[in-house]
Amino acid sequence: MTPLADMIPTMNDADLKSLRANAERLIAQGTPVQKAAAEDLIPLIDEQTALRAANKPVAVKKRAPAKKKVAPATGHQTALNSEAA
Repeated sequence: MTPLADMIPTMNDADLKSLRANAERLIAQGTPVQKAAAEDLIPLIDEQTALRAANKPVAVKKRAPAKKKVAPATGHQTALNSEAA
């Protein structure tokens, strides 16, 4: 394996995405040596990406706490006492 291939497991997701884009560019426009190296790297990058996707924990949405139920106010509780004024 190339030294770059040895580093693939330690790269973060953004670096892997960038490396894959560069490998695709080299396959299309690189020298024969660059094309061969890029063709060797793409399967390794894809394998690492798939492995990470399979091991990524599923995000669980948290629910808001339940609202407390308040008894509705009845007329006698909200009416002002006309005698107190």
